[in-house]
Amino acid sequence: MKSRIHRSWGVVNRKMKWLGVGISMVGLLVGGTPMGMANDHDNDHNKVEKGKAIYRESCQHCHGFSGKGDGEMAEYLDPRPANLASPSTQTKTDQEWIAVILHGRPGTAMAGFEGALDDAQVSDLMGYLRSLAP
Repeated sequence: MKSRIHRSWGVVNRKMKWLGVGISMVGLLVGGTPMGMANDHDNDHNKVEKGKAIYRESCQHCHGFSGKGDGEMAEYLDPRPANLASPSTQTKTDQEWIAVILHGRPGTAMAGFEGALDDAQVSDLMGYLRSLAP
């Protein structure tokens, strides 16, 4: 038979558990993120911003400010740079894009960036490139 103290602690523990759930729900309702949960939106936003910086430095000259293949160097290139925002380009898999980013595209001015970008930078760049979809 449990003592009165043990039974009291069981009730207190259950009440504390529900109090924690209630506090978490209130946090969600007012737009916050409960403690211990990652804020995926902020992580995605940071990834896109980092990718945008990489794009501006390494890709914008050919692919243009908004990725439409109309950068300042585009008129001098044959074939012209790809429109990265077009539906046909956006439907490519991440693996297809990453292969072009790392190894370039033969027969074009698209050089590969293998060794120049690490995995995290390629991932950030992909986050930004996906954000160009119409």
